[in-house]
Amino acid sequence: MHGVGPSTLLGGRYAVQRRLEQLPRAERWSAHDTTLERDVVVVCFAEQDSHADTVLDAARRAAGLDNSRLVRVLDVGRSDGVGFFVEEASPESSTLAQLLEQGGLPAEEARRLTGEVATALEAARARGLHHLRLTPSSVLRAHDGTVKLRGVATAAALAGAEEVDSTTASRLDAVGVVAIAYAALTSRWPLPGTVPGLESAPHLVGGVPAPSEIAAGVPGDLDALCRLTLNEDQGPVTPGDFATQIAPWSSTPVEGLAAAPRDDALSPTIALPVDHLQRARQDPHEPEPVSADAHLPGIAPPGGIQPASGHAHPSGDDPTTPVRFDPAAQPMVRPSGTPGPADGDLGPGDQPRGIPDDADGEEEPGRGAAAAAGAAAAAGAVGSALGTAGHAAGHAAGVAAERVGTFAKAQADKAAQRRALRRAAEERAEGRRISLDDALVDDEGLEPPLPMLPPETAAKPTKDESKLVLAIIAAFLVVAAVLGYIGVSQIGKGSGNLLGDDTPKAGGTVTVTAPPATVTPSGGGEGQQPKELPILSVTGFDPEGDGSERNSEAARVFDGKKSTYWSSEGYASANLGGLKKGVGLRVDLGQTGKVSTVVLELPSPSDVTVYVGADRNSFAEGDELGHSSDKSGTVTIRADKPIDGQYVFVWFTKLSKVDDGRFRATLAEVTVS
Repeated sequence: MHGVGPSTLLGGRYAVQRRLEQLPRAERWSAHDTTLERDVVVVCFAEQDSHADTVLDAARRAAGLDNSRLVRVLDVGRSDGVGFFVEEASPESSTLAQLLEQGGLPAEEARRLTGEVATALEAARARGLHHLRLTPSSVLRAHDGTVKLRGVATAAALAGAEEVDSTTASRLDAVGVVAIAYAALTSRWPLPGTVPGLESAPHLVGGVPAPSEIAAGVPGDLDALCRLTLNEDQGPVTPGDFATQIAPWSSTPVEGLAAAPRDDALSPTIALPVDHLQRARQDPHEPEPVSADAHLPGIAPPGGIQPASGHAHPSGDDPTTPVRFDPAAQPMVRPSGTPGPADGDLGPGDQPRGIPDDADGEEEPGRGAAAAAGAAAAAGAVGSALGTAGHAAGHAAGVAAERVGTFAKAQADKAAQRRALRRAAEERAEGRRISLDDALVDDEGLEPPLPMLPPETAAKPTKDESKLVLAIIAAFLVVAAVLGYIGVSQIGKGSGNLLGDDTPKAGGTVTVTAPPATVTPSGGGEGQQPKELPILSVTGFDPEGDGSERNSEAARVFDGKKSTYWSSEGYASANLGGLKKGVGLRVDLGQTGKVSTVVLELPSPSDVTVYVGADRNSFAEGDELGHSSDKSGTVTIRADKPIDGQYVFVWFTKLSKVDDGRFRATLAEVTVS
């Protein structure tokens, strides 16, 4: 990239060292952070590109993610016409694409790796971020087995991808992690596009072959997920669904070798025993073998030639082992060592010696025995060649037919087994799924309730019975009316029993808890403490990020325990790494009240400002209650006069460094009055 090379200093602090990867619209370089003295990775691109602002914004949002399975974005900036963002370095790590160049991973290691990736994607999804460009090059595995995912939000921005709604993005990431599982099992990439170092999966009429059709030892659940997701447009809709379905997985790397590829996968090869035919034709002077169906007078057909020992394969179970015959048992077959045409006894197309070519057919005196011997040798040679070739051809055809039949039967059995497993899975799925209407209907087959009248009478109630029922109903109504009148008359008279006696009766105490009321200070005079206002809820507030800030810990700030606290995400510096102006918490009082005092328990020194307003999404329209700078412990922020509002914003603008080396805002308790 123009303007970037070894020794280039980006942002005044990142010394570029070596280019690691050439991306379509960017470059990834190793660099050294001269400020914090640490190695980092810098992804840089031309600042004038149309996607530059989008990439920088995506990197800022990704910097708010704090998950051990995600490669963290540490900084974002521009420098001399170059836009860049900084990632944490992952020394001695390899991408999944590099690992798969040697073949697929063990099945349980593939489960562990994809489970970690799915968990990382789900953590990003909870913060409103997605990957959308997941490939094996996005997954890193260290030597100790640690798995990290890079490129959340930034990979799609670099590729210029169009924005999609959250549901579609979640499904795309779920399909991506299934494709990662497929690649980890088979070392082949099933989705469109290419991945450097990996072959593309073969495409069939219905999609791609299931992993079990390419590699042996594939677990059934991973095989079914790949088939349903990649071929049938089913499967998980979010990465969290995928992680739930394949859990649990090993917390440590699974050592060992991957299952060997299936020999019969996709293109089965049948080894034909042609060795006999080749041996029969090694001698160029021997007669060409005739068809196995030929039957010459005086020569036993191929099916009639049997080994001397009576066994089909004297040398073992290998059908390609040459079969040797006993010349005594088969006189027509020339044994090894018998002179053939190469010895000068008989040549192709020649007549035996001693047989004249003249028409009278008389042979020379004394050569009858030689002629007979020559004829016998010729017949033996022809019989040997025909017998050997015929036996080899017949045996080859038998073995081929046997293997083809075995393969076809195995394929049919496997297909039947898959259909049975699919039907069982569908039946189990149907058994687990139930509609809301069905859930509201009790189908346990309970017996009907007992009738009020004996079933054997089957008659209407008498007048006396009807009067009794009406009397009972009237009595209930009278008692309910009296109790209701007494209860209404006691409203506003303080605690007491329902009969109007303010003195509690022996044997029990009735306590009435009145709802908290909004306190309005009158002039704020001395000695008059405002009453504490109840807190309905507390949530993280990050308007310049993804809208929330570690919401799972927010409830700790009003649980009455100073030992528990909320902390923000980690940042590279006290000013939030220059990524945003501040982060904080939003306290919801549930109703508009007059706020005059906010007490904060700060575990670490921070710069904090408190705002009160009516808009839950912004404190810009509210009023500042007060602020505190570089203080910790109990900090009281009090206004000159109460401020009306439902929401109290605790806004941190300067953070403190904590034990993990990151800068965070912390708050143990908040009290509003």
